[in-house]
Amino acid sequence: MKKKVTMAGKQVRHKNGGFSFVFLHLFLYLYIFSLPVIFLPVPNVYARQENRVKAEVLLYNESITLFEDGKVDKAIELAQEAIKANPKYSDAYNRLGYMLLKKGRINDALDAFKSAMKINPGLHSSQTGTGLALLKKGDAKGAGAIVKKALILNPHPSKAHYVLGLVYEKLKDYKNAIKQFKKGIKTYRSGDNGTH
Repeated sequence: MKKKVTMAGKQVRHKNGGFSFVFLHLFLYLYIFSLPVIFLPVPNVYARQENRVKAEVLLYNESITLFEDGKVDKAIELAQEAIKANPKYSDAYNRLGYMLLKKGRINDALDAFKSAMKINPGLHSSQTGTGLALLKKGDAKGAGAIVKKALILNPHPSKAHYVLGLVYEKLKDYKNAIKQFKKGIKTYRSGDNGTH
């Protein structure tokens, strides 16, 4: 059975189920007029994201350098800026926690470590930092419990052993304190930055 399709006064004949000239024409029309849209310059979202990532990493790295140079207040500011650039930056929260501990801002440090662990629950250095902060607050048992978790997660647990040694020392368990300090020395690796 043949159908007649009229287009601009011309008749086009095709078999039932065949490809119609009208549809081909419509397809080409849409394709040709969509080309300018396809090839228009599009804002490079990936470049902006990459620049943001670069900015937060630069801020983070600069904060580490300042901290190591003893410029703790400025280091804290830059770590906070890195976090503003990327609120999911667990390493920046972690470093910020250690910086705040250095300044004696224990509750703020605990908040920073908590934020880091919320983003990355396996972040052993934040668990160790939390233990250190709890120890500074006088909660040796709470500190010991969280540092033991950090020991399980950490492949290089020198800092965790050290903090656990401090916990045992606070509890006047000197035998276990010495044991933990020795394990800390044994597991220490060259280049350890003190946050493990």
